[in-house]
Amino acid sequence: MRTTFFISMLSAALLAGAGCKNSEEKAEAKFEKAQEDLKDEREDVRDEMKDVNAARKDVVEEQNDVAQAQGNVAQARVEYSARIKERLARIDARLSELEARTDEKARETSAKLRNERNELSVKIDALGTRAEAGWEEFKNDVDARTDKIEKDIDDAF
Repeated sequence: MRTTFFISMLSAALLAGAGCKNSEEKAEAKFEKAQEDLKDEREDVRDEMKDVNAARKDVVEEQNDVAQAQGNVAQARVEYSARIKERLARIDARLSELEARTDEKARETSAKLRNERNELSVKIDALGTRAEAGWEEFKNDVDARTDKIEKDIDDAF
């Protein structure tokens, strides 16, 4: 009976030891899996940081492009303003010639055209405050009105 008891105890100890090893192995496997997952997540974070840095670089480049475009628009406005002022100076000279004529029709025409020219000048003075969204429409309107005044002066001569 002692032998049976001793064998039972030895079997129980071996089974308990095997069960502990199995649970230790499971815990160790879970730990290793968690470490691998952590490593993978760190790599994902590094990749995401690279993407974020690339996106930041793209944003900076786009901001530089926008700044350059705004500079180009400002330069175009300055050039347009100078060109339109030259046209107004020519209109003024032609209007002065028309006003110097002695016939009544020439004087009436010159007064009417001088009025249109002054209205156009007021609109041109608003050039600096004009929004970029309406810039083309503004420019087309000013050009059309200037063309009309020049044509009317030519017709009066």
